[in-house]
Amino acid sequence: EPGTFNKVLVDAPCSSDRHSANSVEENNLFQRSRMKERFLLPQLQSELLCSALVSVKPGGSVVYSTCTLSPTENTGVINHTLDHCHSNLNMDVVVEDLTPLAELFRGVFNFHDDSGSGLLVLPKLSSNFGPMFVAKLHKL
Repeated sequence: EPGTFNKVLVDAPCSSDRHSANSVEENNLFQRSRMKERFLLPQLQSELLCSALVSVKPGGSVVYSTCTLSPTENTGVINHTLDHCHSNLNMDVVVEDLTPLAELFRGVFNFHDDSGSGLLVLPKLSSNFGPMFVAKLHKL
């Protein structure tokens, strides 16, 4: 239902770099047999994000997250979705600045310096986490 929620989380299916790098099982998205599926992920991610933006009320927010380093699946999806929502749905959305959040966690996580429309946490194998991308969008 459009305009129903105050907040929505989109924990998008993604190429899961860490899982894929450490896995040889059938579920590994980097298997040659799953190449087409992997290439279609940004489209699915954009559709999910657009659906979330439609479902929030004006003034509401959407958090978009992935566990990939892929700029296409991270900032690319956000930029494409914002363009689509503005052009086709007459919806205005802004990306919130998460720099204050990054400053709070700078000692815990290593952030990519220029991740565009969100925060990109770089993998830290010794601590067994990462990558992680997060962006917060605000519907006007």
